[in-house]
Formats: sequence, structure tokens, C-alpha cells
Amino acid sequence: MTAAAPFTLTRQQKNFFDTFGYLVIPGLLKNCIEEVSSVFNQLFEHNPEEVVDWRHEAHYMKSRRFLLQFIERRPELSALLEHPVIDGIFCDLLGTDYLYRASDGNIFTGDTYWHSDLYGAFFKYRHVKILLYLEPLDANNGGFRAIPGSHLFGDKFANLCERYVWKHEQHLGLEKDDVPSISIPTQPGDALVFDYRLKHATNHTQADRRMMSICASQRFADEDLPELARLTQMYLDMAGGGGIYHPRFTEHATPAQRQHMTQCLEAFQYIQDGKLGSPVA
Repeated sequence: MTAAAPFTLTRQQKNFFDTFGYLVIPGLLKNCIEEVSSVFNQLFEHNPEEVVDWRHEAHYMKSRRFLLQFIERRPELSALLEHPVIDGIFCDLLGTDYLYRASDGNIFTGDTYWHSDLYGAFFKYRHVKILLYLEPLDANNGGFRAIPGSHLFGDKFANLCERYVWKHEQHLGLEKDDVPSISIPTQPGDALVFDYRLKHATNHTQADRRMMSICASQRFADEDLPELARLTQMYLDMAGGGGIYHPRFTEHATPAQRQHMTQCLEAFQYIQDGKLGSPVA
């Protein structure tokens, strides 16, 4: 599932991401998307006891089923961390010492409100997600919508978005489709990259919408290890305990993968040592 040539973003792509908070890489996995789709379905089929059926206001109380530690469960998917384009994107946006934080597989049955992905993030550092959708999507069937520039927290525009967009009907008198934004169509195999802080939403979902996400951040300064441990504990609570990564992946990760896991493993050990509170059982 990996390509051979190294990859770097162009200066224009970096500028676009910095300015607008997202980027699309068309056709990244088009040559192996059928295999990815098949493995996705197998993981949901074979791990029903670990699939979380989450119903939250952010999803209009419709079912969002997700499976954590997703790409770590199968070597065909964990190999994506060494895909030169995926690794290159993270290196260019986060630094070559970036942290691989998490991954999940999702099946959405409904839409999402305008929101930023604040959970599990410490915004002293940049956090980035790569989304891989497994169905063709656009504005009419649940495609990704974004408010460009809304990721620049501290900026007046971004602060106003944070204040008013979540309850846009109440605060702005606008339906979701009427909030000024851009719809980003994607095909299976495309990669959609975005800053966690970017305001995004979906609308008009017509059927199950399958998506994988791969999450990474800048490396934390040593003095911020307790904060990384706190975020790690939040993730463990959602994952039902265990380790920060899936046991198969922790045992079999390659040296190239492990260099992006080390600080999160240190944060997990920090918890185990009781420095944050009670160690994980």
C-alpha cells in the first residue's frame, strides 16, 4: 500500500493550509482503495464488541459508530503511516518529529453540526487529521464542508465563528447550508487534510458514510508531558483502558513508525507510574 517516491508539499500547498486550514490530495490511495474498503468492513464485522455507537448533539443524536485504534489493527492499514505522502504531509505540517496520536474508523448515519475537533488536543501545538472517505461525497450527500480560515484561533473572525456558528439558527438566523462556507467534494482514495481547529460540518447524508481518520500533532516540549498524559488518559477512558496503541501495533511497529509513537508511549508510562493519578488497570 505504499508508494516509493518521497513526497513534500509545495510552498503553495503549505501556504494554502496555513491560510485556510485544509488541503485535498486527490487520488492518494486510488490504486488500493478497494483493499482499504474491504479491510475497513472486516474490522467492523470482526470487532462488534469494541464498536462504540455514539449518539451526540454534534450528530443530531443520529448513530455514529466508531472503532478506535483502527489502522493499528491490520498491517495493511498501519502501513499507511509509512506511505511517503501521508508521512510527508505530517512532516511538512508538523515537523519530522511529529507524534502519531490515534486513528479511528467511522460509519455515520446522519449529519454533523458546525464544530472544531477540540477533543484530545492542546492548542499550544498544531494538530492535523487526514480523512479518507470510502464513498464519493459532495454537498448533496454528506460531503465535508468547511469555513476557511476559522482555524486561526485568537483571530477575530475565528473567535466569532467559535461563538456563533455552533448554534447558527439561533445566533445568525441561518440554516446550515446558508452559513458561508465551502463544500469539498471527495472521491474514494482522496485524502482530506485539516487543522483540528477548522470549523467543519456535513449535511444531506443519504446513507452510511464510511470514513477513516489518521491523527497527528507536533511533538510536545518535555515540560508539557503531563498535559500529553492528561490527554492520553482521556483517550484511554474512551477506548476502555488498555494501552494508548493497539497491542498488535505496539508489538510489531516498524522503527520508522515507532519514532512517531515514543512520546505518547512515554505519556502512557507517566500514567502507569501514578504521576497523573491512578494507573490504568
